[in-house]
Amino acid sequence: MIWQHVLSLSVFSAYLLGILGLFSLIAYNLSASQSVSHAPFKSWIFGGLTLVSLAHTWFYMFKYMQWSFLNYESSLETAASQDQIYRIASWLYDTSLFEEAWSHVVFHPLNWWWSEQLCLFTVGAWTVFIATEGTRHKIKHLWAYMLLGQIVAISVASNLFYLALVLSPEAPRAEKKSPSIKASPALWLSVLLSLASVAATPFTSKQTFLPNLLLMHALLFIPLLSKNASPARFSISTAALYRIIHFAAVLIHLRTVLNAMVFLNYAKHSGPTNPAVAAWVVLNSHPAQSSIGWDIVWTSLSFAVWKLVGAKASESPNFFSTIYLLFATPVASIGVTAPYCLLPRKAARVEEDVKKE
Repeated sequence: MIWQHVLSLSVFSAYLLGILGLFSLIAYNLSASQSVSHAPFKSWIFGGLTLVSLAHTWFYMFKYMQWSFLNYESSLETAASQDQIYRIASWLYDTSLFEEAWSHVVFHPLNWWWSEQLCLFTVGAWTVFIATEGTRHKIKHLWAYMLLGQIVAISVASNLFYLALVLSPEAPRAEKKSPSIKASPALWLSVLLSLASVAATPFTSKQTFLPNLLLMHALLFIPLLSKNASPARFSISTAALYRIIHFAAVLIHLRTVLNAMVFLNYAKHSGPTNPAVAAWVVLNSHPAQSSIGWDIVWTSLSFAVWKLVGAKASESPNFFSTIYLLFATPVASIGVTAPYCLLPRKAARVEEDVKKE
């Protein structure tokens, strides 16, 4: 076995150990929480959603790895005769799993219709939500939730973050009356650049695809690692940032939906023309697509559960937001509806109360 193969096995092993390390770090922080949950059923709900989403998405992740391994060996000119470890090492060395998986879920109008939903939610509403609510509730190691979401599943990481919020101590009365946390330049610039990266993804070439994808993922750690959470200069309100994200997500996803509709019209003689049927067919077309597709399904469901039963009373959606979340999400995607539903509508009242005092 050559040293490159040993390195490939080491990198893959480090990846799996990194996942275990992130789970351990987050679990330790959750267990060390000083809060006594007044609604233990919420902890059970998000704990259960974490386990179910992990099992479902990684069932397809393992199927993708199996597919990739068999596909690699079928492409070899000579039959594999080495031992199993050598064959796995050769596969890992010659295959970029990250790039291969993403290429299967991007370069087709219907595949991208699924995958873009998760990208929009992650780089937009979820990044802002982690940065602001994590700071407000003094949750440790915010970067760990983002990294876990990127290398495991966003649905898994988001449910663990909801669980952390449920277990977090109640803010003192004085803090509740303080103005809402503002979005620092590190936050809003990273989010806007990541949104631009999402918009550009289906138009990248073989040379620019991976750099653009890595940029999209890397930018999201900047606001979570920044020590100066909300400097006064060039900061904007979180409400303004959520509105910008909502508007941008509508435009980006509308373009994707139109491209998908055009494709269905041209391909009406070779496949299903009903959008719902076509979406289901694509969801089950490849294990990589199934993994990310079911990730967005669980992410959407988990966010709805959080807003309806997990969030504190002051953060619960009003009637219109609830209707919008439940009925628009299946059509417009959680990447579009989440930023609107996360708008801190009481921020203005809070600031006025502070000024009066």
